[in-house]
Amino acid sequence: MTNSQARFSNSLRRRSDDHDRQRRLTPEYVLEPIRRILGGIGLDPCTEPDNPTGAARFFCLPDDGCAMDWGHDTVFCNPPYGEAKNRWVRRCVEHGQRNRVALLIPASTETSISQFAMAHCDSAILVKARLRFGIPRSNGRQEAASHGSIIYGFGGLDLSPLSDLGVVVVHAKSRTSKRSAEATTAPRRLPGTVG
Repeated sequence: MTNSQARFSNSLRRRSDDHDRQRRLTPEYVLEPIRRILGGIGLDPCTEPDNPTGAARFFCLPDDGCAMDWGHDTVFCNPPYGEAKNRWVRRCVEHGQRNRVALLIPASTETSISQFAMAHCDSAILVKARLRFGIPRSNGRQEAASHGSIIYGFGGLDLSPLSDLGVVVVHAKSRTSKRSAEATTAPRRLPGTVG
């Protein structure tokens, strides 16, 4: 199968949550700044049994972390990709109405699920370069994403301090509420931010 055939293959886009190729271990250079901004990861609902994110609580297969109780105020989620991610995005948006959530998914900004996430997030980072996931290939090199990535912040999570990872976008609703709360302080723009 050629790269272009694989890109448009429905069998790849419609993999189940538990498909082996759904494993994408978030690289440490992304995880560490997220841990700092969250003050620690309270829950990772879709990780591996060895808990590589260092979350206080975590779920992994065979448990369906998307359906479990997310009773933590800080969540990091790097869900299965393809169409499997859709229910995870909805769950992150729902949980992010009351809690701080960082969600890492492919930057397919034209898709309805990405538009849904963008409409509900407080901030987002368009990650520069393709992420190198912590999964070695048969040749020993780490597997790189075939696409760009985006990190969404919900529940008032301002990702601006993580601008070293890429371009930060602050949602207009967040800027408006922040200005109302800080009426005497002019918003400042950080290098690499838009808005």
